[in-house]
Amino acid sequence: MMKLSTMLKVDSTLDSQWRSHIAERILERWEHDQGTARFFRSSANFVYTFLKGGERYFLRFVDTSERTVSTIEVEMALLNWLANKGMIVTTPIMSMHGRWVEMVETGRGTFHAVVFTKLEGEQLNLEELSIAQFEAWGAALGKLHATMGQYREPNLSKRPTWRDQLDVAQSYVSSDEPKIQAELDSITSLLSAFPVTEMNYGLIHGDFELDNLFWQNNTIAMLDFDDCFYCWHVADIALALRDLFEAGVDLNNPSFRVFIRGYSAHHVLAEELHTHLPTFMRFSNLMMYAKLVRAMDLVEGHDYPEWCTSLRQKLAQRMQTYKTSLLK
Repeated sequence: MMKLSTMLKVDSTLDSQWRSHIAERILERWEHDQGTARFFRSSANFVYTFLKGGERYFLRFVDTSERTVSTIEVEMALLNWLANKGMIVTTPIMSMHGRWVEMVETGRGTFHAVVFTKLEGEQLNLEELSIAQFEAWGAALGKLHATMGQYREPNLSKRPTWRDQLDVAQSYVSSDEPKIQAELDSITSLLSAFPVTEMNYGLIHGDFELDNLFWQNNTIAMLDFDDCFYCWHVADIALALRDLFEAGVDLNNPSFRVFIRGYSAHHVLAEELHTHLPTFMRFSNLMMYAKLVRAMDLVEGHDYPEWCTSLRQKLAQRMQTYKTSLLK
């Protein structure tokens, strides 16, 4: 989740037809049909759709304070490699200057931008999934972990680790929140004691939830690898199944069990880490809480647009929910 101040300065440029001169300025670096860029969403990144030769593509950009060029370049290299390995992923499009990532200065800040192909299929909600689709979801993640385990690109060291994630969280845990600090210390201690092997640890997606997947029957296409980091594979399962386990982890949940069955068909899941899934759910909740604390940077008392005020209230409620879970 980006800072709300960053979101406000860009999204406030949208007109009644969901166009922004910021997106148009950035898109000048790629071939496109003039005037076709339209707002899609803003969360961790700004995302716009546009047309090129009548075909739909996606523009993604983020303030330079949010991510470095090198981490995004590593993500683009990973996507190209995964596509060459037969994985169905969104793939980047090179700019007219021959770059995967462009840095563009605008009147509202400087941004790192990339363009992606459109994925085919439909997006599904959790309550819509059949048992077979839960199994396919798990299988897709297991296959992804097995495939990424073969990747040997030296620049992968530029992607963060779970320790880096906790260090970032630490910077947003207030000294006035000793119980949250205690939870962070507890999680750090627990994870530090977990075994690390080539089979249980590696680069993970980091956000393998349904809003980052497109379905064609039981075939799954994947996008949004911008959160990928080094951690235990079981953490990716916890992060993917956040909504399923909103009320608490249930290892006997039928949907979870078929998800694991699908996963295990492609990649070995260490039993000792399987039983530690609740710990990784705590890790997930802590990360989400820290991200929301960081995002809520707007000063109180200002007259913000209605959409911004509504979003602030929604995020504040969500942050309180995560905080409550951490204090249990």
